[in-house]
Amino acid sequence: MTLTPLDIQKKEFRKSFRGYSEEEVKDFLEKVTQSYEKLYRENQELKEEIKFLREKLKEYQELETTLKKAIILAEKAAEDLKRNAEREKELIIKDARVKAEEMLAKAKMRCDVLSERYEEIKAQFQLFKTRFLNFLQSQIDLINSAGLDGEDYVKEAAAGHDFEGEEGGENGDGGGKEAVGGGDNSL
Repeated sequence: MTLTPLDIQKKEFRKSFRGYSEEEVKDFLEKVTQSYEKLYRENQELKEEIKFLREKLKEYQELETTLKKAIILAEKAAEDLKRNAEREKELIIKDARVKAEEMLAKAKMRCDVLSERYEEIKAQFQLFKTRFLNFLQSQIDLINSAGLDGEDYVKEAAAGHDFEGEEGGENGDGGGKEAVGGGDNSL
């Protein structure tokens, strides 16, 4: 059983012969009661303070636990975010590479088609040029082999041409030659 200041104050002692002075005992008990009462109050206050501090400590420990969990969650979220960002970056880079390769392949194919078309046109032009030069050469050779000079060629060409319907030549009586010669036989 815990002793309280009231217990000390109400304590009565038996009287005995040649015992202690009653007045001194009462005075001493009064001092002890006051001291004990003071200590008892301090003890109660300290107990309440300890209780309050324990509650605060518990709150702080719970807060610390909550903060640790929050930090762990934040770190995990940051790691997830970083990992997702890295994954997304890799996907974007991969997609860009694929698109770039597709664009390069299309450009190369287009370049090959254009190059092939260019070579075809170049070959066709060479063929045309060769044929045209051959044609011109054959015409020159024909003219040279005919042994005609310019006037004879014009006369032959005019003689082979039918000038019907022109002035003075309705019946084919030579009016055409006059028309070509202009009426002057100096050719």
